[in-house]
Amino acid sequence: MQRRTPLGSSGPARLIRRAGLLMAALVLVALPGTTGTAAAAEDPTATAIAAEAAFPVYVNERGANRPTLEQYGAARSTVVYDVFAFTCDTAGCYANGGALPSQATYEAKVKEYMGANQFGGQATAPVVLDFEAIELTQVPTGQTATHAYNLWRQLLTWTRNAAPQAPICHYGYDWETRNQSLIQQLHTDELLNCFAPRAYFNDGQTLASWDSRLDTAVARDRAMAPGHPIYPYVSPTAFPSETFVPGNTWAHMFAQVKAKTDGVVVWEPSIRDANACPWFQQNSYEMGVLTGTSSSGPLKASATLPSGSCIVNRGTTTTIPVTITNTSSSTTAATQMQSFTGTPGFSGSWQYWNVPALAPGASWNTSLPMTITATQTAGTALLRIRTGLSDTRWAVIVK
Repeated sequence: MQRRTPLGSSGPARLIRRAGLLMAALVLVALPGTTGTAAAAEDPTATAIAAEAAFPVYVNERGANRPTLEQYGAARSTVVYDVFAFTCDTAGCYANGGALPSQATYEAKVKEYMGANQFGGQATAPVVLDFEAIELTQVPTGQTATHAYNLWRQLLTWTRNAAPQAPICHYGYDWETRNQSLIQQLHTDELLNCFAPRAYFNDGQTLASWDSRLDTAVARDRAMAPGHPIYPYVSPTAFPSETFVPGNTWAHMFAQVKAKTDGVVVWEPSIRDANACPWFQQNSYEMGVLTGTSSSGPLKASATLPSGSCIVNRGTTTTIPVTITNTSSSTTAATQMQSFTGTPGFSGSWQYWNVPALAPGASWNTSLPMTITATQTAGTALLRIRTGLSDTRWAVIVK
């Protein structure tokens, strides 16, 4: 990770997983799959499908109006930042240039990061230690590495006390090989029992280069501890510019980690403006496929928001044109729009309810006066546009 502002601070404008003009018309993608009940956008335990999925997707989120990616099937997990400013040299190791913290102080800080006022990670989700200054590939070999290794053993033991059910990883540069035997020993002794390699996209990096680095990290980790899961850290923004990656780049990254690793962590995702729409909507698509809650049926719904992007605003009522199109090769039977319900803070009633029979490729128009309460708090919402024959996912950013 890039350096984060310590616990208790909001941090710099950030991250994060096509330009805004591509979103002038928000098209809701109809995907093959099964229909699922719309998740409650503001319920922190809503869905959590990824916790049980074959390929878990974790998210590190905190703060007001966070994206709440658990709506889409992610599970909340914890990262512990280096508020102690650990360092090591040939003489020993230090915290903030002085004495190391006590066991009680350290364990309390881990629990604080896991708590509801910070990341709210599930008890069985990974706890990742982001102590980059003492990460063993980053310290000199020899006595400094020995001191750092011994400090890691102590900190990992204390972390296990604070998080007894969680897999414990350290965020690292797993394509590097310095002090590899020491890292392997931490895994052999089960002090570390998962990997969390950096897999962010860098400014100017090619997809092939990103793939190569991921492959190198995965190969090292599989050789080091074959039974320990690998959860790469990804971000919807490229570094160091923090510009949002295109939707097709996010799709590529998602496909690669699904094919090669055991899960993924989306690190503190940002939805700061309309430039986030491509990655955000691609992520909704990917999660729909992964969790079996994709759009379904022969009819596809598309809508054009007044914002010209995927952004809607709290405390407003906006009439949204909606087009229903038959994407199948057969004429669909007449049907009805279904009530627009299921997501807290959102309501509306269709202008026209009765959808006529539609020939292949034919469309029909209605509109939705959609109200969003001023008290709605989630930074995004997974909505559903349903007819008697179909169900379309609709993901929006809420400001």
